[in-house]
Amino acid sequence: MTGIDYDCEGCGRRHEGADGTEANPWPLLEFDGPEAYLRMNPWERVFRARATEEMCLIDNGDTVDCYVTGVLSLPVRDEEARLLYVPWVKLREADYVDLLENWGNLRFRGSYRGTLASVLPGCEHPQAVPVLVTAPGQLPPLIEPDPASGHALVREQREGISRQEAELRIRSMLLEDTEV
Repeated sequence: MTGIDYDCEGCGRRHEGADGTEANPWPLLEFDGPEAYLRMNPWERVFRARATEEMCLIDNGDTVDCYVTGVLSLPVRDEEARLLYVPWVKLREADYVDLLENWGNLRFRGSYRGTLASVLPGCEHPQAVPVLVTAPGQLPPLIEPDPASGHALVREQREGISRQEAELRIRSMLLEDTEV
C-alpha cells in the first residue's frame, strides 16, 4: 500500500498518491461529532444539543456535556509523514467556558484536561483516554494523550506508527465516509 487517493473537502480537488508528507499530506481524519452526539436520534439532537464544526453541547437535564475538536498528530516511524486526527474531546464545563471566552484572543494560551469522545480507528477503548488539550490562540486546539494514562495512544504519539498502519487507518475512515 503506497499513497492514498481522496477527494478533499477543504479545496474541492482530488488528491492522488498522498504520502503523508507536508508536500503531499494525507486527509485530515475528522469526525462529524462526539460519539454521544452521533448516537442521539434526530429529535434529541434538535432539542438537547447545540453543535458547530468545532464545539458541541449536550443538555442532560441536570448537567451539560461540553465538547471541542482539536488536532491529534501521530508521527509515522522513520519518516516525515504524520497522521492527523481531528477528534472530539469532552471538557469540564468551566474549561469549555474559559476556552470559548478566549477563542478569538491571539495571545491566549490555555491548557485543559479532557477525555477523547471520538472512536479512532486502530485505537482500543479510545473514549477512556485522558487527554491534554492546549489552545494556542486562534489555532485549533492541540490534543495529546495524557502520558500518565499509560494508554497505547501515548506510545504511538511518542514512538510513531508504521506507514502501513497509518494508511490502514486512513482507508478505514475513507471507507466509512463512502458508506454513509
